[in-house]
Amino acid sequence: MFFTTHSLAGAAIGVATGNPYAGFFAGFLSHHLMDAMPHFDQGSFRVKERRAPYLGDSNFEENTLGAFGARGWAMLFIDWLVSIILFAIIFALSPPDQLSLILIGALGGAFPDIVDTSPLWSPKLRLENPSLQKYHGFHSYFHWTVPAKNWLLGMLTQILLIATSFWYLVLRQIFI
Repeated sequence: MFFTTHSLAGAAIGVATGNPYAGFFAGFLSHHLMDAMPHFDQGSFRVKERRAPYLGDSNFEENTLGAFGARGWAMLFIDWLVSIILFAIIFALSPPDQLSLILIGALGGAFPDIVDTSPLWSPKLRLENPSLQKYHGFHSYFHWTVPAKNWLLGMLTQILLIATSFWYLVLRQIFI
């Protein structure tokens, strides 16, 4: 899933818990639950078919093609830009006492990808740390990255999660 989806959902969960520790932990758990939904992301251009080991995709490694390239970087940049814009709106409209819950929840939601899937440092970290290699296997087990040809299904799940999270963080305060 995109960083925007994980971080916004984590932020909403952080606010919902009202507790920074619970918010981080619940955001972290939500990351894996959301990854288990069919989703489109940078990896969609590198999978032949369904990539969901928990659904019986036993050919997980053979199912992955290519490396993180220019298209992946462009998608990552756009994803971060969307996140910055949405979080700027959220911060501007949220009560000050919720800002730390928003940040900590967002960090919890994004943390697995920050550590495990960053093209800049994750492969090196996994090579140097056997525990991170085991975590990578656990994290990968929950992924249901759809191939690019199924982009509409994969984007629909993310749009629904982003819209629900944004509503909870901003719009419910205006309309309720």
